Amino acid sequence: MELDNLNLFIETINQGSITKAAEKLGKPKSTVSRQLTALETSLGVKLMERTTRKLHLTEAGEALYARSAPFIEELNDIGQEINAFALEPKGQLSILWPQELFTQTMSELISEFLNEYPKVSFCGTQYNGVAPKLNPQIDLHFVLHQHPLPDSDWIAQSLMSIPQGLYIAAHCANKAPKHLTEVSDFPCILQGGEHQWLFRRERSLDAIEVSGRLTLNSPDMRLQAAIRGLGLVRLPVYLAEPYIRRGALAAVALEGKPVAEELSVIYKSRHLPLKTRLFLEHFQGHLGRLYSQI
Repeated sequence: MELDNLNLFIETINQGSITKAAEKLGKPKSTVSRQLTALETSLGVKLMERTTRKLHLTEAGEALYARSAPFIEELNDIGQEINAFALEPKGQLSILWPQELFTQTMSELISEFLNEYPKVSFCGTQYNGVAPKLNPQIDLHFVLHQHPLPDSDWIAQSLMSIPQGLYIAAHCANKAPKHLTEVSDFPCILQGGEHQWLFRRERSLDAIEVSGRLTLNSPDMRLQAAIRGLGLVRLPVYLAEPYIRRGALAAVALEGKPVAEELSVIYKSRHLPLKTRLFLEHFQGHLGRLYSQI
């Protein structure tokens, strides 16, 4: 029994005739009549007696109508409710992003979005260090990465590059490594899960093994540790520059430059719910506010 034919049967009874049902549904009368016949054939019973003026339900037709009419009405209500999600953003939006990602600007972007779309609720989760595994319950994953993202069936979109630099305490500048080959033997301040730093030279990309006795996921804490002379640190340029101007940090220049970190957004399907698509568009539309900080 096809649901479309059942829905048509209910509408025919509600309208009182095949002609009125055809007009209500925007279908030719012949199509309605054919679908009703197909329904009867699939059930193996006669559902109605048709005259030129009126429809008369058989006993089987009355039983089918009584049992299915509330079900079809509820199903139509559900359909209208679900369709509303395509017309107006609503429901919960779940976002994951790095804790060090422009905290103030992210807060502003989220607040602006929620003020514009009052039927959307927001659940934000921040992570430190290496991004956690992709979670199907999260609508958008914003991740910072130095290495290319691994292959998967998820959709990944690059948003912006964030230049990185190597830094050491100003009072330790004379002890800083002078060549890339020296970095592996120099004490480094790392974030969790970090074992390599990538450097780009003119024609090559070098992966340098790094180690150290201090691992901190917070970039601010790594910065403060570097200022106190605890090792070499890789940081976003925008974060380190104010401390270079104050004379607390010194930039370390080697043969290659640290590879910029990429900010990418990852999501499960190209067919995004309206609330998710609008937030992503809102974020992309204000990338200039992030670029202004780097």
